[in-house]
Amino acid sequence: MNREALMYPKNCHSDRISGREESAVLRGRERPRHMIWMKRGAAVFLAALREIFDESAYARFLGRNGLASSAVAYAAFLREQGAAKVRHPRCC
Repeated sequence: MNREALMYPKNCHSDRISGREESAVLRGRERPRHMIWMKRGAAVFLAALREIFDESAYARFLGRNGLASSAVAYAAFLREQGAAKVRHPRCC
């Protein structure tokens, strides 16, 4: 077996390997593409859940007001959220 065959292993997508992926192959850390997509999908799903359950809004509130997470800060967040919902009633 020649040296090039050892350095650049063939796979079913060998014609589409980028330089970054190639260096990962050489280091022996290549991940299957479906695992990368599953990881990205899980990250999007978790971000959506955080947004739905107000975790992202609370984090933005803390950053905007320069507060650390505490019971007092959460009470202020709930007051602000409640006031925002009262000001903007739902239509129809």
